[in-house]
Amino acid sequence: MQKGVPQIMDITSIKSVLHDLSEEVLPSRFETAQQPESNIIQFCLRGINSQTWIEVSWNSDSPRILKINRPEKIGAESTLSKQLRYGLKYMALINIEQDKFDRVIKFGFAKKPGYEINKYLIFELMGKHSNIFYLDNNQKIIAVGKQINSNQSSFREVSTGSIYSEPPKNMKKEPNPKESFETWKESISSVPESLKYCLINTYQGVSPILTRQLEAFSNLSSTGIMNKNIDFISETNLKKIYESWKIWIYRFNNNNFNFSIFENYFYSVWFLKNEINNKNNFDQFNGLENYYDFHLKQRKIDSLIKKIDGIIFKQINLEKKNYNFQSDLLINSENYQEYKIKADKIFMTHEIQKQDIIKGQKLYKKSKKLKRAQNLIKERLDIYKNKLDRLEEFSTLLDNLNSLKNENLKDKINLLEEIKAEICLEFNVKLKKIREQKRNSSRSESYPIEINTPTGLTVQIGRNMRQNDLISFKFSKKGDLWFHAQESPGSHVVLKSSSQKPSDEDIQISADLAALFSKAKMNIKVPISLVKIKDLQKIAKGGPGCVSFTKVEILWGNPTRGKDYIKKNLKE
Repeated sequence: MQKGVPQIMDITSIKSVLHDLSEEVLPSRFETAQQPESNIIQFCLRGINSQTWIEVSWNSDSPRILKINRPEKIGAESTLSKQLRYGLKYMALINIEQDKFDRVIKFGFAKKPGYEINKYLIFELMGKHSNIFYLDNNQKIIAVGKQINSNQSSFREVSTGSIYSEPPKNMKKEPNPKESFETWKESISSVPESLKYCLINTYQGVSPILTRQLEAFSNLSSTGIMNKNIDFISETNLKKIYESWKIWIYRFNNNNFNFSIFENYFYSVWFLKNEINNKNNFDQFNGLENYYDFHLKQRKIDSLIKKIDGIIFKQINLEKKNYNFQSDLLINSENYQEYKIKADKIFMTHEIQKQDIIKGQKLYKKSKKLKRAQNLIKERLDIYKNKLDRLEEFSTLLDNLNSLKNENLKDKINLLEEIKAEICLEFNVKLKKIREQKRNSSRSESYPIEINTPTGLTVQIGRNMRQNDLISFKFSKKGDLWFHAQESPGSHVVLKSSSQKPSDEDIQISADLAALFSKAKMNIKVPISLVKIKDLQKIAKGGPGCVSFTKVEILWGNPTRGKDYIKKNLKE
C-alpha cells in the first residue's frame, strides 16, 4: 500500500462500521437514494429522531461503507437510484447481517418492523470483485452495480433477472484467540514467505493494512518485521506480533472499536486511545468519513492534474508540428525570386523553343504563387504561435494551483474541471464522456480569489480563463487597476480601487500577487504591467481572458512577498 491511495477498508473496519450502524438505524425507514458516481450509491434512512445517510462504494481500489453527512443533491438521476427509491420507498430496514470474516453485507427490508423480509440490499466489498445487488424476496436480482458475463468470471454470471448466488467461501483458517503461540507459529510457518504473506495466506480476515497495524501496535515498524522471512525473525519479536494478534481477535469478536490515525497517514479502528499517539480526536463515523473524503478528493485532484497535463502536452506537440510545417513552407516561399530569375534567363536566350516557353511560364507561376503564399503562411504562423502561448497560459494556471496549500479540495476540483473544459472547448479536444460528468453538470462554478489590502481594498485573482475574463471586464469598474506579469503567462489581478484611492502599499501588494500567480514566480523580481481598467480592451475573436492595452506602467513585483502576504491574509 502506498501514499496517494486511500487505505482499503478491511474486514475489521467494515465490522466496526456495521456495529455502530446497527445501533443507530435498526429499525429505520428507507427515504431516498442517489448515485453521485458510477460506482457509488448514497441512501438515507430515517429513524425515530434522526436521519442517517450511508454511502457504499464498489470501486475496485476503494470499496467502502460509511455513514456520511447529508450530501449535496445531484441534478440528474441514475437508473439504479430510481429503482431503489421506487422499490424500497417507505420500507423498513430491520436487519443487517455480516458473518464473521465475510465481506458480504446484507441489509434486509420489510414493509414494517416485525414483518417478513421481502427486499435485500447486498454489498460485496471484496476489492476488484466488489458489487452491489438489489434483490426481491426470491433472491432474484432486480438491479446490480455492475453486470458480469461468462467471459469475466467462470464462477458466476451476474445480470438482472438472474438468481443471486453468494461468492465462493473463504477456505483459509479462522483466527482463534485461544490458539497457542506454538500452533499459530506452526500454521504460518507452512507458507515459505514473508511474515506478512504468511498471515494473509493462512488466516481469514487478514489484509495488508492489518499486518501493518500489528507491526505498529507491537512497536516493530522500524524493524520491517512483516517483510522478513519467518525463519529470520527472533522468537521475542514473533511473540510480540502474536500478542498483538490475540488483542486484535479479542477486540474484533467483542466489537471493541476506536478510530485513530497512525504513522500520519493510515487509520485503525482497534487501537485504543492510550495505545497510540493520536492527535486527531474523531469518533469513528466522522473519522472514517473525513479520511476517505480527503484522500479520495486528493486522488481525484491528482488524476485531473495528470489528465490536464496530458491534454496540454499532446496539444503543444500538435501545434508545434503545425508551426514547424508552416515555418518550412515560409522558408521555401522566400525562394520565389530564384524561380523568377531562372524564368528570366530562359526568356533572355536567343534561341528559345516551345518547351522552354512552357518551362519558363511554370517557373513564373510558381514564383508568383510562393510570393502570394508568404502572407498567408505568416498569418498561420501567428495563429499557431498564439495557440502555443495560450497553452503556456493554461499550463501556468495549472501550476499555480499549488500556490495555496490549504485550499478547499472541493473548490480545487471544480477549478480543475473548469480548466479542463476550457482547454477542450478552445482546442476542440474531444474526451470520452462518462456518466459522472453528465450528472455533475450542475456543479457550482468556482470563484476568483479575493484578498484585502491593508487599507481594506479588495484584490481579485483569476484562477482560470473564465475568472480572468470576469474580473477584468464583468466585475470591474472604471477606477479599478489591472495587473499582469509582463510578457509572461499568469493570472489577471484586479485591485478594486474605484471606491477609494489606493495607497502605494496597495499597488505594491497587487503587483506582488500578480508576480506570485505567474510563470515567473520563481524569480526574485518580476516586471508587472499596471493598466487602468478603462484602458483595457478585449481582443475580438480571442478566447476568454485575451486582452490588449496601449497605456501601461511597469512595476516590479516580488513573488516571495506576495506568497507571505496571501498566507497571512487570505479569507477562508
